[in-house]
Amino acid sequence: MEKLNFIKIHIEDHLFTLTLARSDKRNAFSPTMVSEIAYALQLANNDPDVRLVQVEAEGPVFCAGMDLKAFENPAMDIGNLAIPQEEKSLAELFAGLDKPSICVARGDVIAGGFLIALSCTYLFAAPHVRFSLPEVKIGLFPFQVLALLLEYMPERKAMDLCIRGGSFSVEEALEKELLYAVLDSEETQLTELKKSIIENAPLAISRGFGALRRLKTGKYNNSYKFLLDELSKLRQTSDFKEGMDAKRNNRKANWKNS
Repeated sequence: MEKLNFIKIHIEDHLFTLTLARSDKRNAFSPTMVSEIAYALQLANNDPDVRLVQVEAEGPVFCAGMDLKAFENPAMDIGNLAIPQEEKSLAELFAGLDKPSICVARGDVIAGGFLIALSCTYLFAAPHVRFSLPEVKIGLFPFQVLALLLEYMPERKAMDLCIRGGSFSVEEALEKELLYAVLDSEETQLTELKKSIIENAPLAISRGFGALRRLKTGKYNNSYKFLLDELSKLRQTSDFKEGMDAKRNNRKANWKNS
């Protein structure tokens, strides 16, 4: 694993934890930080032992969005020649993940920070967290965030969040169905969710993400045939045979991801 400047990685018990570690800049992402996140997500995708990705952040702010100075002036960025340089949206990078992901925001989610928070399969936030889209206050517009918001809410409500540029609480995030749950003091619900995901068949879940991605392209004349074909392929896997045997014998399945 290459040395990373702005994020940290930890792998344990099938859980891949990616931590934003640029707290001195409120975890605002620079071009290099985006490349490092891309590198980390590719590691997670390629590791058959990883079944779940969790994204966290150091410091009081989860992510303040794009570091405008670093994007406008490359000299303001600290490069990392050890990894490939990516010029993709964070949303696009997370969309390519073949495994479930959980974003845990213990600090405020601002502007482009939504690209991480809303791109994950699940979003948890601490009770004090605020969400804000202030781009219009400096003459910008959260175009990429808008695309994600449209997956959660009607067009007019999504545009309203972008146009007014205000902030809202975790309670409001729950009402808008952006948030999966508020973190309780013991993080019980988060722990139970991670356990339930990790116990399930990783290959089946991965194939599910792949199918969803292809369905979103809308290029199928008969999506039902495509899905039946995908189901037929899964029925030929070792994990399906293992899952059926485990069910018959009332035991825990030993998944091989094959």
